Amino acid sequence: MILECYKLFKKIEPRPAMWTGENTLKSINIYANGYYEALLDNEVYYQSRTDEPFFDWVAKKLGYYESTAGWANMILGAAIGFDPENINWEELFSHVVTKEEHSKSIIMFYELLDEYKSEYE
Repeated sequence: MILECYKLFKKIEPRPAMWTGENTLKSINIYANGYYEALLDNEVYYQSRTDEPFFDWVAKKLGYYESTAGWANMILGAAIGFDPENINWEELFSHVVTKEEHSKSIIMFYELLDEYKSEYE
């Protein structure tokens, strides 16, 4: 899904809130997932990726022991400063995220996205 939606991600990058309604990584993730599902529904892509390598790549890159929390949550946790090796997801999910932390997570996502794309293409 990540590489199929790369052009969309790059369009969103300068002004995420204009596209998604919020300046958050979660909103970018939800928007891109909806876009990708529309591509599948309209047979632009014929097969959904069930094993998205970006999840595992982000987990390894940021030091998480698994990727089940999803790339957006892992990046947000790292951007806020949670320790990937000892993360308490309930604590992260109850954390009141500041605008600055959201912006930092978006910047981190785009840096990781470009690095991932350069490695996997």
